[in-house]
Amino acid sequence: MILRLKYISVLFFLTSFAFSLNTSYLNQQAKESISHMKDILEFPDYLDSKTLKTWLTEDAFPEGKLYIEDRLLTQKDVNNILEKLNLESIGGNTKVTFGWTLKRTYMKMYPIDEAIHKGNRRIDYNLYTLLEPFTFLAILHESSDKKWYYVHAPFMRGWVKKEDVLVSSKDELKRIGSLNFLVVLKDRLVLDQVEWGIGSQIPYLEKRENSYKVLLPSGKSLWIENKGELNEGFLSFSTERAKDLFESLLGMPYGWGGLDGNKDCSSYVRDVFLVFGLSLPRNSAQQRLVGKVVAKGFSSFEEMENLLKTLPAFKTLLFMKGHVMVYGGMQDDDIVLYHAVHSITTHNGKRLRVNKVVKNFMKKDGFTNLHEKIISVNVFD
Repeated sequence: MILRLKYISVLFFLTSFAFSLNTSYLNQQAKESISHMKDILEFPDYLDSKTLKTWLTEDAFPEGKLYIEDRLLTQKDVNNILEKLNLESIGGNTKVTFGWTLKRTYMKMYPIDEAIHKGNRRIDYNLYTLLEPFTFLAILHESSDKKWYYVHAPFMRGWVKKEDVLVSSKDELKRIGSLNFLVVLKDRLVLDQVEWGIGSQIPYLEKRENSYKVLLPSGKSLWIENKGELNEGFLSFSTERAKDLFESLLGMPYGWGGLDGNKDCSSYVRDVFLVFGLSLPRNSAQQRLVGKVVAKGFSSFEEMENLLKTLPAFKTLLFMKGHVMVYGGMQDDDIVLYHAVHSITTHNGKRLRVNKVVKNFMKKDGFTNLHEKIISVNVFD
């Protein structure tokens, strides 16, 4: 009897460990593997001009016919955009200033409002991502029209509107970063007209039972009651909690780069895992560098199915070129996948315009062909 109890205790320990999430290791792995991942509190006070110019010019629009809003993009348009980079003003080392976002705001490849696209302006190649309120920033440069800052956020660098940034000091960032915080558990939470997305962190100054005196990005403080949409600090990972969070966003419209506050495939994954303290990079190609790779492709659907049956639900990601999906385990002998998807092709060749966050069953929904496109299966352990 004693031996049996000891065995059960060991089994319980192993089971608990299997379903935990080693966020410290994974965050360090991401930081070491992806140059875009930075701790803004550790960002240097000066940046050399060569690095800054490289960052400003490292990305470009895709090749082919492009539009700027409702007309063809011309070489004159491109030249005007490049002039706004204000490269000629860069010389020697750049003094870095610091600050944070005052509200949800877009980060762009170039400092312009207009969408650059191939016919669908909602697929804006100039839009990198949506930044949440109180996102810490290293401010590196200013556009020639004085309307934009070039900044480095913890997981991406690009242009944001100056009017959406509060300039401060590194010391003040450190002070705010040392405060206790609440993690947002639902999307589009509004506090005093400031909207927050799932995974956002809201610092607080005081606590009284279930009420908190939170600090807003403007510097204003506000007493709020937690009605279940917030958690003190990061949530401990569990399969059930992860499932609830991923399913809470089902049906949300697809939003390339976070357009209109919606999710694309990689922001869906990143934002949910932020609730558990895991800070993933922004795009799927970078996310593919995090975790343990257990497969790089499959010769058949059966091979894929047999492997997935052995892997942990909601800790396993499946990557295609430019796309990421979350493995949600097996249900009714079918593989469950969660993802934000613009369009997808079934195994009979039918192209579906989905445009939302969905839960798919590979066999039931006709996606057994996806095994042909998988380039990596990663497990967070």
